Amino acid sequence: MCGIFAVLGSTLPRDQLLQLTINATNKLQHRGPDDLQTYVSPDGWAALGFARLQINDPEHGAQPMHISDDTIWAVTNGEIYNHRHLRSTDLHGQQLHSNSDCEVIAPLYEKYATSLFPHDLSHLYNTLKGVFASVVVDLARNQFVAARDPIGVRAMYLGRSEDGAVWIASEAKALLDHCNHVTPFLPGCYYAAKRGQENASEFKPYYNPLFYNPGWLPTERVNLQKLHDSFKQACVRRLMSDVPVGVFISGGLDSSLVASVLKKALPSDYVFHSFSCGLEGSPDLKAAQRVADFLGTEHHVLTFTVEDGIRALEDVVYHLETYDITTIRASTPMYLLSKLVKQYVKVVLSGEGADEVFGGYLYFHNADSEKDFYEETVRRVKLLYTADVLRGDRSTAAQSLELRVPFLDRDFLDVAMCYSAVDKMTGKGRRIEKWAIRQAFSEEFSGEQYLPDDILMRPKEQFSDGVGYNWIDGLKDYCDEQITDKMMRDAATTFKHDPPATKEAYYYRSLFEKIFGKYEGAQGLREGVHKWIPLWSDSDDPSGRAQRFHTAAYVKTMNGHST
Repeated sequence: MCGIFAVLGSTLPRDQLLQLTINATNKLQHRGPDDLQTYVSPDGWAALGFARLQINDPEHGAQPMHISDDTIWAVTNGEIYNHRHLRSTDLHGQQLHSNSDCEVIAPLYEKYATSLFPHDLSHLYNTLKGVFASVVVDLARNQFVAARDPIGVRAMYLGRSEDGAVWIASEAKALLDHCNHVTPFLPGCYYAAKRGQENASEFKPYYNPLFYNPGWLPTERVNLQKLHDSFKQACVRRLMSDVPVGVFISGGLDSSLVASVLKKALPSDYVFHSFSCGLEGSPDLKAAQRVADFLGTEHHVLTFTVEDGIRALEDVVYHLETYDITTIRASTPMYLLSKLVKQYVKVVLSGEGADEVFGGYLYFHNADSEKDFYEETVRRVKLLYTADVLRGDRSTAAQSLELRVPFLDRDFLDVAMCYSAVDKMTGKGRRIEKWAIRQAFSEEFSGEQYLPDDILMRPKEQFSDGVGYNWIDGLKDYCDEQITDKMMRDAATTFKHDPPATKEAYYYRSLFEKIFGKYEGAQGLREGVHKWIPLWSDSDDPSGRAQRFHTAAYVKTMNGHST
């Protein structure tokens, strides 16, 4: 992870703007503690800040980056996995300053975007296979463009101030002191504007895959070979690193499959670290150890207590910048585990996104039709930036780690989101969720054993459940003690926007308001919260345990009678 900061069109004197940029970028240094650099244009129109976590070309990849005549400057938090291909093709072997993957963005802008500005910059960002939050400033043409990756894997916010300036940062905390409105930067979009009209633009989508088309329903049946090959490619791409790489293993299918594919791709003598966490005796810890033993990873376990998690809640909310129940429940163990991870690696991979893509959450068993099932997968993918990828980015970045998520590779999504939901639906419990990806990596189909059969066919446990059921129960009990019945009766008065409906929600909202409530710009954060609530459920609680199939759906499957 790294942290980016930018101000375009500020009316502050240049020396004040420079100090402001240093101070704001410092608020992002947990994302990039290895280096902090700033740039302010000679006339003060543009200011850029960058907090760096050194991953690729540690010696030469400092940012902000610029082209040779200093007219185009850029800051990017991201990983551009096809940067070497772009250097040799689109950039025709142009000599750049470093081997950093992010350096290709400024010259690609110069080649593709300057003549099309601001009407259609889609080609620029669609050439990039990776994840990014990026700002390019063109001093010669008095214009700038900012963009976020297709799914929003990398964090990014846009703010506005009363003097008409536009502010951009990896996290809202760097903007709230200066902006009267701060909002999440929409994934798959860019924002382009000319000098003097910084505030006059809007988000423009560049990512428009077939599966985003309203009303479109895929009819082609799953091609297991394409699914297998595209996922392997997505994992191998994410080994791009000049520092050691590790993996989270929760013990469930998704992270275990990532770990297995990576282990097969790495040299036999590579020391591959894996990490898991849970309460004492949790189902995830036992399953994760089984995976680690099978793969032969250097495995590390964090056993935490409910009290450990409760003590971390305020820090977790500070880093998340949300009050969503599910996100906080799941982020807290990941935040605690990341403290351990950073002792061994800077880059860690995980299985985020698989449940959205394949309809793996247990409530999907309740879908009435193929159309309903499919449309819910699309909705969940579009909202990932408010939930699981927000959790993944912030929980790891808080501990100066870079998280990579192969299930959200855009090429993989073109395969996994574009086959018939007939091959995704569980049939109300008659078939295990995520059947296709399990089958694609089964020994029967692939000819290789990627995972033990009991792991490959392990039923779904949502992360906040799998770390130990006492985790959620303990959180609820604690919040019940902190929040009185009178506080709940007055909730709609205390919180004018989106009042909490449970004591647990009230407690998290109180932490959010304690940290961010004094800022005018925080209303944009509140409006950006999308509560993670199962669509078809007998319960309003987002826990997987609350779904009716949690204990019974897989009896036939686990007895060898899956359909």
